[in-house]
Amino acid sequence: MSYTQAWFFIHRFEDYFANRVKQLAYTFPEDAATSTGAPFWSAPKRFPRPLQFSSSDPSHLQFLMAASILRAETFGIPTPDWVKNPTKLAEVVDRMIVPDFQPKKDAKIVTDEKATSLSTASVDDAVVIDDLIVKLERLRSNLQPGFRMKPIQFEKVYFYISSDTIFIMLLGEVLSFL
Repeated sequence: MSYTQAWFFIHRFEDYFANRVKQLAYTFPEDAATSTGAPFWSAPKRFPRPLQFSSSDPSHLQFLMAASILRAETFGIPTPDWVKNPTKLAEVVDRMIVPDFQPKKDAKIVTDEKATSLSTASVDDAVVIDDLIVKLERLRSNLQPGFRMKPIQFEKVYFYISSDTIFIMLLGEVLSFL
């Protein structure tokens, strides 16, 4: 993983755990009300708090480490030793400059659960699959000739865990805590 890849993942962290939360809080402040006048942030919803990335927080570094190693493995990118060393990874990340969050004034956030769920009667699987194939073919045309992704293999032997599997488990664990 290069400095560029580390930069990519620190920005991913900011996007997932800070900026999206800040945008939600900007669009729906803590004192926001629904159209009926009821508090928007009432049970089961809780007002969100964004995470501030800290290289001294082990779960933040583990997210960067696991996600970047898995992505590098998938795309066949060599991973330098410093990525697997939390102290060295923290040193690299601490040198990065992350731009300040700028809220989008016209952001649309869907709040009606019915608007985001499709009834089974309205879904034509063949149409959805055909649409996905067209999108994938369009994306594939942008790839370099001969490009191949390396799928991450899960081992079936119970007493052997590959390094890929360790990072998949680590990423799942870290995401559950963040």
